[in-house]
Amino acid sequence: MKKEDLFRIFNVNDMRLLPEAIMPVVTSNSPERDRIYRELLELNEYDVSRDWFQSIYEGEFSERKEKKQDFTPHSLGVLSSTLTGVKDGATYEPTAGNGSMLIADWWRKAQEHIPFDFFPSKNPIECWELSDRSIPILLLNLSIRGIVGVVHHGDVLEQKDKATYQLINEKDDCLGFSKVIVI
Repeated sequence: MKKEDLFRIFNVNDMRLLPEAIMPVVTSNSPERDRIYRELLELNEYDVSRDWFQSIYEGEFSERKEKKQDFTPHSLGVLSSTLTGVKDGATYEPTAGNGSMLIADWWRKAQEHIPFDFFPSKNPIECWELSDRSIPILLLNLSIRGIVGVVHHGDVLEQKDKATYQLINEKDDCLGFSKVIVI
């Protein structure tokens, strides 16, 4: 995905403003959000198997020195999910970042089903993320894929969260979007 496309879609002119611009869209659960989601899907040729924001985030937002942030390569996410070998079931991620490990696990599980036999409600997630910059992208990545579960914005080690978000896929549709509700 190109930065210019994100600037246009989220009406920003600086990458540092992107997380702030994404958050109201993700939590609006509106027809405008759905239009933006469809545009993002089209720009990425409907490939939902990986995190579209990873390279942009690594280059623009990473706080590797200050917060020791690191990024999971897509291949490691796929390998980790494959090693678990679970066809259906809950996934827990204590340091979710943008969600690349969760996306890899979700994608592998979806691929093990025949079309329209994959139900988000059978594969809920629970995750934590500390970074204020990652949370909007994480919520977008999960909700655009129809993933259900709970996202804690906070410190997993201290079990203190700044906010908690519930992702709900009302129709339990693997091709639908999830609502993001602030708890």
